[in-house]
Amino acid sequence: MKLQSKIAMAAILATAIATPAFAGAVGTSRNFNTAAPDTATIAELQDAAQTALHDARTGNKNNLEFRRKNYEINQTIAKIESGQPVDQAQIDQSLAPVHVW
Repeated sequence: MKLQSKIAMAAILATAIATPAFAGAVGTSRNFNTAAPDTATIAELQDAAQTALHDARTGNKNNLEFRRKNYEINQTIAKIESGQPVDQAQIDQSLAPVHVW
């Protein structure tokens, strides 16, 4: 009887330890957006990226900021196209004009 209770306790302990490993990553949402990427939003972001790149190439004194903005917009586009969830605030931030101090 003692051996059976030790085996049962070991099984319960092993299950308790292993359960979080099967639960997935902490903080990961399980409600992924499976909708197709919004082509209008992508087109708007691509237009903003081209504008930022053009402004960077036309000799603006802060052309590095425009190149960074172009990179940020392209990263947002890549996330949308790959199906990753993108917050509307991130899209709005990508569409915001470059702030030159």
